Amino acid sequence: KTGTTITFKADAEIFPVTEYSYDTLRQRLRELAFLNKGLHITLIDEREDQHKEDSFLYEGGLLSYIEYLNRGKEILNQEIIYFEKETPACAIEVAIQYTDAYNENVHSFANNINTTEGGMHVNGFKTALTRCVNNYARKYSLIKENEENLSGEDIREGITAIISIKIKNPEFEGQTKTKLGNPEVRGAVDQVIGEHVSAYLEEHPQD
Repeated sequence: KTGTTITFKADAEIFPVTEYSYDTLRQRLRELAFLNKGLHITLIDEREDQHKEDSFLYEGGLLSYIEYLNRGKEILNQEIIYFEKETPACAIEVAIQYTDAYNENVHSFANNINTTEGGMHVNGFKTALTRCVNNYARKYSLIKENEENLSGEDIREGITAIISIKIKNPEFEGQTKTKLGNPEVRGAVDQVIGEHVSAYLEEHPQD
């Protein structure tokens, strides 16, 4: 009964391809549903001979996203490390789970925009995670005095992580908005990750 309808078509004078890809839209809308828990998104293709429909709703938010990304993989820590916190710089939401894979799988977002090149929020995440694991390993003599600290690459092996921040005035580098440049975000994410990952390690020694 109420609301807004927005209609648009790609301008053929600007875009060489004006046919919409259902699969691309489905991937992006599923992503948005994961990032905004409780948001219900329906995608309908009404083109002739192509009728398709998908509906996305994830009450678990990032927890559901991690489960989706890790489906079919061997999970190392069954309980997903998850937390969200409001800071003066930004709102931070993070989910982490490890698998037995060799590669790292880190996804970052700023105001729902996929920052595929990372940026300050990812830098803060990596720095804090490396520090927390090494501090824990030193404290419980998992790394001996004469041994070097674990590298960030080693610590992130097999990780699936999602870092999503909401910030009032995002500063993106470049036109494609794939890298976040706000320097205040790095410290905020570093502090929040440091607090929560350290607490998780202390409370889950078996993991």
